[in-house]
Amino acid sequence: MKRFFTRYYLVLFILMAAGSGLKSQDLFINAGGERIQVCTDRTMYVSGEKVYFSAVIYNIKNHYAEEFSRIFYCELITSDGKKIAGRKYLLQNSCGQGCLTIPEGTISGIYFLKFYTRFMRNTGTEDYKYILLKIINPFKTEVLSGNDRIDTIDLAGNNKEMFTGDQSCKILSSKKTFSPREDIHLNINVDTGKGLPARLCMSVIPETTFKVSAASKKIKPDTVNKGVYFPETRGISLSGKVIGKESGKPVPDAKVNLSIIGDKDLLVVRTDSSGKFFFALPDYYGKKDIFLCADDLPDIKPEILIDNDFCSRPVNLPFLRFTLNEEETKAAYKLAVNSRITSMFNVDTIAGDSTGQTTNVSFYGKPTEVLIMDKYIELPTIGEYFNELPGAVRVRKFQGKKQFRFYNTQEEMLLYDPLVLVDWVAVNDIEKILAMPPFEIERIELVNSLYVKGTVTYGGIISFVSKKNDFAGIDLPKSGTFINYSFLEKCTDNIPSVPLPANIPDSRNTVYWNPDVQTNDTGNAAISFPAPDTPGKYDILLRGMSKTGKVVTTKETIVVAGNKP
Repeated sequence: MKRFFTRYYLVLFILMAAGSGLKSQDLFINAGGERIQVCTDRTMYVSGEKVYFSAVIYNIKNHYAEEFSRIFYCELITSDGKKIAGRKYLLQNSCGQGCLTIPEGTISGIYFLKFYTRFMRNTGTEDYKYILLKIINPFKTEVLSGNDRIDTIDLAGNNKEMFTGDQSCKILSSKKTFSPREDIHLNINVDTGKGLPARLCMSVIPETTFKVSAASKKIKPDTVNKGVYFPETRGISLSGKVIGKESGKPVPDAKVNLSIIGDKDLLVVRTDSSGKFFFALPDYYGKKDIFLCADDLPDIKPEILIDNDFCSRPVNLPFLRFTLNEEETKAAYKLAVNSRITSMFNVDTIAGDSTGQTTNVSFYGKPTEVLIMDKYIELPTIGEYFNELPGAVRVRKFQGKKQFRFYNTQEEMLLYDPLVLVDWVAVNDIEKILAMPPFEIERIELVNSLYVKGTVTYGGIISFVSKKNDFAGIDLPKSGTFINYSFLEKCTDNIPSVPLPANIPDSRNTVYWNPDVQTNDTGNAAISFPAPDTPGKYDILLRGMSKTGKVVTTKETIVVAGNKP
């Protein structure tokens, strides 16, 4: 019977591996042309404001290719590639949206937004999406400086944006002039005969605050790193490499454990032949502490090198001297005044760490047995609890080293080491476990059966839970490292779509932003929002992004008069 099951699992494993390999091959063939197109609400901002954007992933080789990447990246950079800020965002059905806050200390100058996916890091950086931003800091006289040079990015070819004259998208309004706080009603009509765009977004912004990036000359493509980065098809990822600390050589088939602190789970993978590892992480938001460690191997002290989650390859964009013409100066002044008023009356509601994402249930579910330490007479060492109390776990010596072993009717349990956890962090140094003070431990949870985690099989689970959630003072593995990891960014839309209370100034700079305008079967949509308090001309930008990366823009202008009704 055992021989039958062994053969069965062997055949099943081979079939799964073969199927996975075929799928992986197709994935890389189709995903090689992955690109990203993005539209922002404006291109002129004040330091401290949010930039809102809508994105579409498309494929230049196959416009009908399946969705691959589920995550896209946005960075605010200088022309020489220095990162000012960066975040990660979720894609669904090849589309996504988000916002990035410009740090308040950012000095006035010409900056760029850089958009890409992890898989696009295998191509040259000239294939990324770049959007030129003009940022004003009214509280600092310093202006961003740089050296005049010829760039390596063709911004004109990169944008693919045009203003349409064929009326495939229409913006209809019964009037053009509105009073402050008056409801503005618009009707959107898209010609369904030409097919709906992959994404339709709309912004209503002050006149002169949007401009398509100027053309530039491309002279030298970036180098290509083929096959280095896998597409994030399941979600946000973390990758790296395990090397021998003394030899510096890669360590293949090393077991790497990842624990998200506060989350009662453990991720386990093995390194490939070149020592590389790859984790697909949960779709959490905000920042969380992560602990990574690799199991010690005979005569090897492992060291973990973590890949930069953002692209750090050199980027050369055109340095443009920061200037404002007369119209831009007036627009910038209004933006600065409104931004200041908004900051005084508005509370930022951007999402922080992932509320409600942690769980009280461990990844292994209900344990087979739980030892509550306060129920027993205090013993000098942890090891004595296993040797003195009735249970299926014992401490034994094997080749001069102590180890835990479960004993039950499953003979296979003796073939695999159990997974030993302290506050859900894997610890493989049994001597350290046995040296923990028993009074620091609240309970010990036992899973007395084979357990498969990822590609690793364990002979049961022994989980120590400390009273203070501080790992009971144990020294965590030296091969491990803590990182404060940035997960996804959730943008809370704080642009009001309903009138504000009368005692609060309505000083919106972006009057309306919709990253995903939904039309009915006939291509129509009704949109309404209140007019702001600030009088002046406002541009309505309706942009359709196609599956080929083309952006078609329709623009209309409305006026907000100076007197309230």
